[in-house]
Amino acid sequence: MDSSKDESRFTRSDRERFDPQGYRRTTWLREILRVVTLLVAGVALVASFPCLSSASFPVTSLVIYSAGMVFITMPLCLVYESSLQIHELTVAQGLGELTPSAI
Repeated sequence: MDSSKDESRFTRSDRERFDPQGYRRTTWLREILRVVTLLVAGVALVASFPCLSSASFPVTSLVIYSAGMVFITMPLCLVYESSLQIHELTVAQGLGELTPSAI
């Protein structure tokens, strides 16, 4: 599956027209999430280099990766998901799919 492909029920023009600020915010948060995930993985990889020449397990790398994913990336995932849900609701309201009393 291509992760860059948007699988929303709304088109990109709908999202940009009815909630342009929300669209920019969710796009920005998605990119930040990708960068942070790559940084955590990169730091863990760099921390594992000293163990590559020996037979020892790279415990430091495992701790860095696990802590980074749990304490940094997961909260960002939650923020991104809540922002995405708010954006989708705003677009649905703009298209008339939801009435304000249904929210």
